[in-house]
Amino acid sequence: MAEKIEVTFEAMNAAVEVRLTEGALRLIREDSLASVGKETGGILIGRYAADGNIAIITAATERPADSSSGRAWFQRGNKGLTAKLRARWLHGEYYLGEWHSHPDGAPDPSSNDIREMRSISIDASYRCPKPIMIIAGTSNKSVRISVTILESGRLLRLRPVLSPRASVTDRSIIPGTNDKGAP
Repeated sequence: MAEKIEVTFEAMNAAVEVRLTEGALRLIREDSLASVGKETGGILIGRYAADGNIAIITAATERPADSSSGRAWFQRGNKGLTAKLRARWLHGEYYLGEWHSHPDGAPDPSSNDIREMRSISIDASYRCPKPIMIIAGTSNKSVRISVTILESGRLLRLRPVLSPRASVTDRSIIPGTNDKGAP
């Protein structure tokens, strides 16, 4: 499956990398901006490279219809996710983690976010020992994202490594980059 990788995030002291496709990044950005004053979110779908250290997120889902949220909280529902995951599973893709927004806030994981990641990592029904969490912090019409992964009980905050062909708009959604792409 060929997809355009828009941005890559890597860990500083571990061989872990998360690659985010253009379509997944676009959905996260658009849904985060559209959900004014309330958190929103969905799941991350994709695959791991053969060595298991590179995750490729090919899709992010929109907010399931049975989700609920408030200004500073989001409870993701499940409606429609089973069918989406089954369809992707046929193409070798599966659940990799969660994404949600922080309206008018920083894209930093809260203590609840961290607890949720730990819970997902040990819940056999998720089949996801290394959950990825993407948080989209919004401010006015801009979005900044962070990527965190839980690996072997350790929380790893990844840093962006932008492609030289990424646009100014793409660069503006990644924390720590300017319009020239320099971290």
